[in-house]
Amino acid sequence: MDTSAANARNEQATLSVEAVADMLETLDAADLHRTIAELEDLLATLRPAASVREQLAAVDRKTLQAALILRRRRVRLRR
Repeated sequence: MDTSAANARNEQATLSVEAVADMLETLDAADLHRTIAELEDLLATLRPAASVREQLAAVDRKTLQAALILRRRRVRLRR
């Protein structure tokens, strides 16, 4: 008989309801921390984009049109 498997089952059976609830809270806290970190990463990307949008709003129409054409050419060259 595999005593390590039997011991593992016995250990699992001896966990109290409170211990299991604590374990579940630990998992929940880890998920929340991960979610917050992901949102912080997203904000780090969005903040510069918001700043750029504000700056582009002040660019005159002809300059913006020429920049869009130049960007399209650059993208094609990369492919």
